[in-house]
Amino acid sequence: MAKFKILGDSTIFSDRDFIKLWLSQVLSMPASHMLNFILAIRVFEISGSNFIVSLLVALITIPPILFSSVAGVLADSLNRKVILIVSNLLRGVIVAGLIFFGDSYHAMLLCAFLISFISVFFGPAESASIPALTKKENLLMANTLFLFTLYAGFLLGYSLAGPLLTWFGDNVYFVLILAFLLATFVNTLLPPIRNVVLQKGEIKRGFISGLRSMAVKMKEGLAYIKHEPLLLMAMLQITFVFSIERGVVGLVPDFALNFLHITVEQIGYFLIAPIGLGAMTGALLVNRYKHKVSKRTLINTGILVDAITLSLLPLYGLLEKHVSNFGYSENYFWMLILYVMVLMFLSGVADVAIIVSAQTMLQEESQSEKRGRVFGNLTMIMNLVGLPVILIVGWLATLYPVGRIIQVFGLMTLVMGVTSVIINKKKIDPLLEK
Repeated sequence: MAKFKILGDSTIFSDRDFIKLWLSQVLSMPASHMLNFILAIRVFEISGSNFIVSLLVALITIPPILFSSVAGVLADSLNRKVILIVSNLLRGVIVAGLIFFGDSYHAMLLCAFLISFISVFFGPAESASIPALTKKENLLMANTLFLFTLYAGFLLGYSLAGPLLTWFGDNVYFVLILAFLLATFVNTLLPPIRNVVLQKGEIKRGFISGLRSMAVKMKEGLAYIKHEPLLLMAMLQITFVFSIERGVVGLVPDFALNFLHITVEQIGYFLIAPIGLGAMTGALLVNRYKHKVSKRTLINTGILVDAITLSLLPLYGLLEKHVSNFGYSENYFWMLILYVMVLMFLSGVADVAIIVSAQTMLQEESQSEKRGRVFGNLTMIMNLVGLPVILIVGWLATLYPVGRIIQVFGLMTLVMGVTSVIINKKKIDPLLEK
């Protein structure tokens, strides 16, 4: 097996217990993303409603808002190996239920919520286990490997979901069950991963104390952000982009199947894969030009590019209708698909440029002792704002064409981008060069 040199003769692949944890992530991460995509497609096929699809996305969003603090307490209070095993096993069992109730979108909504709920507990236990399973000098590489797998799992899961659903039909659930069961088996090979395993009474007291402390720190964090214009602006921009993305996600099945007239299998190829490749390219570009272009300029450019892609995307329908009047050719169809793929690629580049640059600004400009609260509030605000946006967009899609809603998103994004540029030119931002 190839080895990555870190320091001296130490290698990340010499930490066998860490590799077991990583293999569990390799198996479970793509399966989780694949399941989300399959559920969105199946819910739309069964219900024919954009609102129900948006409700599905909302149900996936709710558990992180409500239960993240609980998950953190349990990850510090129980044997993390047990949490990992039980989480993967339960996810496999819940997916198995879809074999019997896969024709009911109500069952799918419940499944999506339960899977998201369980994943909230899996995430902190997995992340907190990394330092215990690898050498200190390998920790940076371990986190890098996990982060890469996170993005690769998203790209792989969403890209393969359509083809697998087309090839296997409802039997695709067996593929997901197998992935979760294999991840469970790998977890059983881990040594006990415990910090200090507490008694039930201690866990309860620690949980209540943690909630009270969290509420106080959240208030302190919000007060701090309120008086820091740079942090506030960066958080607003990230929240805006996140909310627009969540709104668009709820429209993807209808937009792809009824507007672009592509198949379920082709969604991964023509929409998801270009976004993923764009995101990877965006990460490379941001890193390359981080010392040549200010982060604020990268953010503003990304927002304007997003505005352009959202505004141009619905023109696909107009171009398709126009060419059909003069005889429709297969070559022109592929030109239109290439048009969509380029826009998706640019959108992926833009989103990463915005989020990475804004997140780096938050890390650099927030005080060390308050940085955790800043990011905690960011996660909370992103999800709290994104949740109603998802539901409102789903409701609007029952009244108006999907293409028109996406164009409105483009206009809103353009207004946000122009406003950000004006703030720069007026030098309202106290840290313009950041």
